[in-house]
Amino acid sequence: MSPHSSFQYVLIIYLLWWGTRIRGCFRRWQQPLLRGPEWFFNVRVQPDFYTGTGRKILHRYWMRMFIPFVLDIPVALAAFLQGHLQAMFWLIAVQAGLIHLNHVYSVDMAERQARRFAMPEAEQPVAAVAFSLQPRRLRDYTNPKVEWALALASVVALLWLVRYYYAAPEHHNLRLVFGVPAFYLYMQVGLLLVKRVVVAWRTPVPQTQAAEHMEAREETRKFYLKMCDWNRAAAAAATLFWPIMLSTSEASFARLRTVWFAVWMATTVVSGIWIEVKRKQLLAMALRARPVKLPDLLHQSEIAKWPVCYQPSAPMLVLKGARGYSLNLANTLSYLGAAYLAGMVALFAFLRMGH
Repeated sequence: MSPHSSFQYVLIIYLLWWGTRIRGCFRRWQQPLLRGPEWFFNVRVQPDFYTGTGRKILHRYWMRMFIPFVLDIPVALAAFLQGHLQAMFWLIAVQAGLIHLNHVYSVDMAERQARRFAMPEAEQPVAAVAFSLQPRRLRDYTNPKVEWALALASVVALLWLVRYYYAAPEHHNLRLVFGVPAFYLYMQVGLLLVKRVVVAWRTPVPQTQAAEHMEAREETRKFYLKMCDWNRAAAAAATLFWPIMLSTSEASFARLRTVWFAVWMATTVVSGIWIEVKRKQLLAMALRARPVKLPDLLHQSEIAKWPVCYQPSAPMLVLKGARGYSLNLANTLSYLGAAYLAGMVALFAFLRMGH
């Protein structure tokens, strides 16, 4: 791939990424007032909230939205000017995680600040809550046909690569041949871990409008699980396409790369439109369920220490304390997540050794 064409592809991807981020900013900008002027996110506020201190809280929330942009721009400029184009993909991946973490932290901070000006009756915990007694298992949200298709694509790709490598092992770099599919396979494992977290996530709901709350959460759960499967399918397709790229001639390589990039762009645009439509549907469903304050049954505000804690008595992965959300290191899923991150660092170190 020539440096000029590489620069063009990376620039197009980066501009598309910026378009997605700007659209996300418009969506998050409107979130505090989606329930009306008497609400600030899920906090029922006093009538003069937005004319007093509440205006400052709202403006600070808006300003925190731009923190990832401030961190992004100088790094991106340095990468483009110095020609480190591969670093742009890592920058996008890191920014994707940072944007979501920043938003969760910012919303939680804004709501905690707004509760000082909430309507007193709205801050009283509900007297009764309900739990869904229906067991949720990962296999209940799994389509066997999809799983077989993803597994078959990965197996075919690996067998093809093994045959390609042993046909002339003296001319092939082991990390070059197997490094890319190893990364994509590891990403699929991570998405399966995310699916397990999404399925295992449980919270109580108020008995009033319990059906509406449960329906909104179940549809949101299915949406996130479908997103995981879509990304797994994309990773499987990229894994299968890799041996095709390696086996082709230099003359055909450029055409295949262009076709792959065009298909990827079209798929990204179509999926982005679908995601926005689905988000609006989920939002309309969530707005039908009136937010209430739930009782602190496990005394999370007392035992949770921000940003991490160790509380075997609390079964949840994330606890909500007085200063915000806290990762419970006593939960089994936290161990799996730590092991996965350690494995990712080891994989990157191994692949880097080949350069």
